[in-house]
Amino acid sequence: MQLIWKRSYALARVLALVGFTGLLVLALMTTSDVLMRWLFKAPLQGVNDVSSVVMAVVISACIPANLAMKQNIRVEVFGSIAGPRTKALLEVFSSALTFALIALMAWQFVGYVDALKENGDRTWVLGWKVWPWWSVATVMLWLAAFVQAMVLIIDISSLFGGRDTDAALHNDPSSLL
Repeated sequence: MQLIWKRSYALARVLALVGFTGLLVLALMTTSDVLMRWLFKAPLQGVNDVSSVVMAVVISACIPANLAMKQNIRVEVFGSIAGPRTKALLEVFSSALTFALIALMAWQFVGYVDALKENGDRTWVLGWKVWPWWSVATVMLWLAAFVQAMVLIIDISSLFGGRDTDAALHNDPSSLL
């Protein structure tokens, strides 16, 4: 189990790096487009097309790492006041809800990709098929659901085993998954 978690965590971090690199490329393309419009009155053709399809992949590539590192927004006031057992129970509850939401999103993306493929949707200028890009985003969301399932298992283990969830999530060798 620990090996699966470490590999999932590493893959999530690599995908986040790919996502941020894609975001940087999109920013450079947009900046170049603005400069070309301003200096030469000649915009780069297809920048909006590239942005529209790549943005889904860029965002979805960052979600698994966000979930693996528990960097999602949460309120910890009640858990801190109520004690460590209640805090662990609230962590399990929030992890279960997050897993349900991510899995539901991934499931809905499958239908969306099918509809895009069936309709033959393409970008306006470049004429790229849209569904392959959204398929990649869907795979990333399913990976995010898997990562969140692992986080949920770790949280449940921490609830019953008394181990620190954050230590387990950050590959602390002292945690016993």
